[in-house]
Amino acid sequence: MSDTNSNANEREYVCKLKTKKSKIDYSTYKFYDKSKPMRMLKFLHRGVANIFLRAYLKIVHRVKVLGKENVSSLKKTGAVIVSNHIHPLDIQMIATFVFGMRPVHWLTLQKNMDLSVRFFIRNSGGVPIPEEHEQKKRCFAEMNELLRDGGLLHICPEGSLVELCEDIRPFKDGAFRFAFQNRVPLVPITLRFEEYKQNGKKFRHPHFIIDVAEPIYPSVPQEAIKEKARQIMNGKCTKPVRVK
Repeated sequence: MSDTNSNANEREYVCKLKTKKSKIDYSTYKFYDKSKPMRMLKFLHRGVANIFLRAYLKIVHRVKVLGKENVSSLKKTGAVIVSNHIHPLDIQMIATFVFGMRPVHWLTLQKNMDLSVRFFIRNSGGVPIPEEHEQKKRCFAEMNELLRDGGLLHICPEGSLVELCEDIRPFKDGAFRFAFQNRVPLVPITLRFEEYKQNGKKFRHPHFIIDVAEPIYPSVPQEAIKEKARQIMNGKCTKPVRVK
């Protein structure tokens, strides 16, 4: 285990995209923007993503999905989605291959809105977590509203991105608090990858498997939801699966 964690730390993701300080005023920023223009913009973004991003991920990373039927009962229900964080596009993989045209909001660090791709981050559902305490509280309040309205909120409870990490790293509490306080189901999704062919030759790009577990309903305490999700994801993460 220690050797694996050491390798994971060595592969911690370093973003190479250009940065420029954004001029976002978080005192008036709408973290959950329900206006018609923004909803239309996000709809168009999802439409493009479902064609071009899906094709790219399918061809390059051979993305496959297991257990998609487990979320079929959540079509009109708010839910919190949790997954391990092992690739820069893993949240988009899940949104595109599992939820299709249904909007998915996801929490990201405020500094990521300084990236050259911040336009795409926001249009794909990215919600910056402000560094200032009062604005952070307002952000979380709007995410509670999103869940009560029947929306989907994706959170990576591990926090940081570690590329191609084979382990499930320790979880923070935020995702499980959102699910418990808003009485919405939590969907654990595990990403696995294969780097080598059966003959031992390395793929040019890793192949990904998205494994969707059954939702966990908030009928148990918050800490129990967190532990159950961790156990499910840890079991799937370490279980080798061959998808034909």
